[in-house]
Amino acid sequence: MKTDNAQNLAKIERFLTARTPILHFWALTVFFTVLMVVFGQPLGLLEFTTQISGIHPQIQLATTAVAGLIVIGISRLALYHVAQRNSLSAMGCLLWILVEMIATITILCLTLWQMSGGGRLMLAPLAGDFVLGVLAVEALPYLIAYLAYSLHEEHQEVLRLQEQLESLQPKDTVIVGPLNDRTVNFYDKSKKLVFSTSCTNILYIEAADNYVNIHYLNESHEETFIIHNTLKDTERRTVDTSLIRCHRGYIVNIDNVKLLRKDGSNLILELNGSNKTIPVTKTYAAEITARLTLNNN
Repeated sequence: MKTDNAQNLAKIERFLTARTPILHFWALTVFFTVLMVVFGQPLGLLEFTTQISGIHPQIQLATTAVAGLIVIGISRLALYHVAQRNSLSAMGCLLWILVEMIATITILCLTLWQMSGGGRLMLAPLAGDFVLGVLAVEALPYLIAYLAYSLHEEHQEVLRLQEQLESLQPKDTVIVGPLNDRTVNFYDKSKKLVFSTSCTNILYIEAADNYVNIHYLNESHEETFIIHNTLKDTERRTVDTSLIRCHRGYIVNIDNVKLLRKDGSNLILELNGSNKTIPVTKTYAAEITARLTLNNN
């Protein structure tokens, strides 16, 4: 039960901080907000637009909606970048979303209140309507985006299992030797081989949107090779090597780790041959610790 709960929390964390689900959620929120403003009176908000300035009520509502969407967009962009650099728990992500909703409702209220005559408009009932409005507008985008994300994750898991099953089938060539002595091949999105090196040369692999940066040693000097592919696909192709996932944005060569240390509440890896420190998230901490312990025995 505890394992299932941990997996569910990790899935929520990935959903709230991954780039694609964020874009899907924001686009769906824009779509449902436009529908609400154009095709109806959003939760009776037109009753608050009794004007002194002469601005048309529909324009007031549209301007207010744009202000709210900007707040959500900035918040999700910030969340994405923070998650790339730090370890965020599922509860931390949910707290971020709560603060985002409070900020959105505040901006919506102040925008419509200012455009509709300022002090002549009661803020309390306006805030109450906006609380319902934000919940209504975001509920469907969250549901649709989460279902799409879940289906995508399940599809990726099926592909991973298929590759594992294929790897168990008899092959004409048998690779003999330690994992870190194997040659690792890297492919781009078109499945074309673009880079190959001994696993022992690889330090770590870093995600960069639709690219991955392979950091490796070349005559004791760290160099970088950039491939047009995703970290998830790269991880699937290196399951039988010493390259393991330690963070949403990193794969590390466990055989080149010289030190695991704590930095506050975070775990940090230091590597032989590199000045880069690699973060370890809670999702992968147990596997990293187990592999390091195995290597030391």
